[in-house]
Amino acid sequence: MTSRKKKSRSRVSCLLCALAVALSAAPAHGKKKLSSMYMVQLGTFKTATALRETYYAIPEKLRPRVLVCRSGQYWTLEVGGSEKPQEVDAVFKKFKDMGLEAMVVKMDPATCQSATSWLSGVPAQYTAPEQIVGTKSEAPRKSEDRPYSDLSDPRVRRLIPPGGVRVLPEVTTKVVLSNRDVNRITCSEGPIKDIIYSKEKGITVKTEGNDAFVKFLIPRDPMTGELKYATAPSEFYVVCGEASTIYTLIALPRNVPAQAVQLVSTRKRINKNISILQGIPFEKKVVLMVKTAYRDEIPESFTVRRVDKSFDIFRYVAVRLNRTVTAEGEGLILNEYVITLKPGFPGTQRRLKETLFLTPELAQHPVGIALEYLILRKGQPSRLFIVERTTQQ
Repeated sequence: MTSRKKKSRSRVSCLLCALAVALSAAPAHGKKKLSSMYMVQLGTFKTATALRETYYAIPEKLRPRVLVCRSGQYWTLEVGGSEKPQEVDAVFKKFKDMGLEAMVVKMDPATCQSATSWLSGVPAQYTAPEQIVGTKSEAPRKSEDRPYSDLSDPRVRRLIPPGGVRVLPEVTTKVVLSNRDVNRITCSEGPIKDIIYSKEKGITVKTEGNDAFVKFLIPRDPMTGELKYATAPSEFYVVCGEASTIYTLIALPRNVPAQAVQLVSTRKRINKNISILQGIPFEKKVVLMVKTAYRDEIPESFTVRRVDKSFDIFRYVAVRLNRTVTAEGEGLILNEYVITLKPGFPGTQRRLKETLFLTPELAQHPVGIALEYLILRKGQPSRLFIVERTTQQ
């Protein structure tokens, strides 16, 4: 009996020794996964706003699986995770079919965190990844407490074009105004003769020649002492110029910087544009806008404005807005961008797709897009044409 117990104990001891040796010889499973995981990357972003836009374009049921990872000075959106690249092919195909610029990459999950937790504490402005990833975030502040927090709302940004808001006569136009700063309305055809608005909504207006200055009053709640900023829409009827032209504005007070609104009279241009484009199907109008800009044969009645504004959206592609071409009366505007490969791009050329540039920073109401070259080479700029509906349309 004693000998049997000794043999049994010795066998168990040998098994435990063998197991210990095997475990010490094999790499830790958790460490292996952290250092060699294949994921589906949905984009690279420098601004939190651009990342947020792509995240909310993902179907809601898939969002819990999305991670935000750090890659140098950029953030990336990642989905899935496997030691074998073929095991993420199904996920890759699903997002590729959705039109996203998906690609399979190898990532270290130690640099990642849940997108939902990341977005809950991310500020509206750009913050370096080192200040967010891997650190404990403070309790998020209320959005109304953050300065100009509504600029992160894509619905608000759509109504704030880069060159300011231009309002045409006899067209009801929605305009975003600051609910805390003084806004300016300018009549380009002469003095502002009168402004009709609802004074009981807590609005003050002062006119001075061609300009009107609009301020939403900020009362204080008598019970809580908190400031109450205006949010309700207000209508303005502006009588402008020697011809007493009436402009109709629906003002949307939001937490944004002071806004400048231009009241423009383009009757002659509109009539000329209508005569040029009358009877042409809408799709052919869009193609005509691109052709005239590509050949630099823009009709005199179209309004051309030089911009020269850069957009740092993509990791390896630099984008600069060169000029805008507006066809007043048709509700169309063409944005001509110049794109180049950045010096840090690891290669000599990159194949592009038009859908890559359908981002909120470049296009709010796109109806047409075209690239001069589908292959972008180092040292060789290319032009990008995006036709949009104007806010008046």
